[in-house]
Amino acid sequence: MNTRKSEHPAASTAARPRARQRETTRQQLVQAGLQVVAEHGFAGATTAAIAQATGKAHGTVFVHFANRDVLVEALVAEIGEAMSQRLSNLPAQTCGVADVLDAHLLALGEHELLYTRLLREATALPPSARARVFALQSAVGSRLRQAHARDVERGTARAMNPVALTNLWIALTNHYLINRDLFAPGHSVVAQRGAELKAQLLEVLQP
Repeated sequence: MNTRKSEHPAASTAARPRARQRETTRQQLVQAGLQVVAEHGFAGATTAAIAQATGKAHGTVFVHFANRDVLVEALVAEIGEAMSQRLSNLPAQTCGVADVLDAHLLALGEHELLYTRLLREATALPPSARARVFALQSAVGSRLRQAHARDVERGTARAMNPVALTNLWIALTNHYLINRDLFAPGHSVVAQRGAELKAQLLEVLQP
């Protein structure tokens, strides 16, 4: 005979609002953290600064994140997820290199300031956060290589070492973003130079 007591319906119902409130608070901390990063960089994104930005007690941060490294990883993950959405919306079986470049540039433009902060401060980030940056760039490279293979089959692009292709595009965009003050002082690099960057890569791939 099963003597285990089932959970009381009232207790389960009461737990749901608490779970929603917990998730809401977590998202508030993440969004406040992104704002702090945009203004002061990751170095300025202390747990105290983020708590202050939300108007919550400092201890609230540690209810949701075990330590600052975990919080920073969550901030990087949020940036990466937002940017990856553009690439995931591409038709995987039909898009070409130009389509991938357009989607990536659009994602960079939408999150340019935060992503540039990532690039400039990458060496100071926790290893787990740096791994997420690498994973994001790897995802871009994967879509680019797949699209390039299709373009080669169509005869619209010449064959090229896929690793070199990925490295060239990532290095090119990162170089322009990190040196924004030289390539687009006071403006968006993507808005000012995005078409130029795309044209440079497509020229390399001309059959």
